[in-house]
This record gives sequence, structure tokens and C-alpha cells, in this order.
Amino acid sequence: MKYRMRLFLIVGMFAVALALTGCGDKPKDGAQAPAQPKVNMQEGQWEVTVTSEIPGMPAGMAKPHTMTTCLTQKEPIAKVKQESDCKVQDMKTVGNTVSWAMVCPNATSKGTITYAGTSYDGLIESTMKTEGKEMTVKMTMKGKYLGPCPAPPAAAGPQK
Repeated sequence: MKYRMRLFLIVGMFAVALALTGCGDKPKDGAQAPAQPKVNMQEGQWEVTVTSEIPGMPAGMAKPHTMTTCLTQKEPIAKVKQESDCKVQDMKTVGNTVSWAMVCPNATSKGTITYAGTSYDGLIESTMKTEGKEMTVKMTMKGKYLGPCPAPPAAAGPQK
């Protein structure tokens, strides 16, 4: 049972890390993505704290995890790494709430974020299969605007 809970925690945190590292597939063949309605959010760098609720895990075992990410009106949720097998689908904006679904080979997730200018509250519910059993994890997110995104590092030019 302990092994299964550790495995589930690792898989759950992996899903969160994927969810908080970029958004969706890029349009193919130069097509423009449909414009998303604007939400009440400050564009820039955000600190995101994720707390997981894992059924059967003793209280205190799933510690909150904090990370930073840059968010914009065009990309109001963090991106999925392109090399992952996960795809963001059905991203919608209604008022100040952005919702989406993520499909991975062994997991599916649905998430929502509701913005309030320089803060947000969010929820991701993920269902995954481990050891032939289906498990569900709920992750709450608290976002806080930190300021402008850091400038990308300057590309190193040719050495002379």
C-alpha cells in the first residue's frame, strides 16, 4: 500500500508539473488559433502553489509544491512540454474562468482557473491508472502575480 501511494504521489506531481509547464498544441500549417476572451489577469510571472488531495494518503504526506511560470492572455494556463505524450484539449474562457482538459496515455485531467487580477484559484482533478487500478487526485492551485517575466537569456553569439 505504501508503494502504491508513493507511486501515485509521484505520478500526480508529474501531472501537475506537466500542467504547469505550458499550454496545448500549436496550430498546424500556419493556421491562427481562435482568439480567447480576455480574463482579469496580470500578464507576467506567477508563483503557483499546488496542494494535492490523494485518497488513502495520510494527512501531511502530500506537501504543497510551489513553482513559477509566465502567463499571458494568449496562454492563461501553463504549457505542456511538447515532448510529453499529453495534449491539452477543450480550453475555454468564460468570464474570468479558464477551463481545459488534458489527455495523457495513462491519465486524464480537467482543470479550471479563476483569475482576480493578481491572484487566482484553481482546481485540477486527475484520474490515472496505477497497478491496474484507477485513482483520482484533486489538486488545488493558488496563483500570485510576481511581476514581469524575466528576460530570456541572451543567445551566445559566435566566439571570435
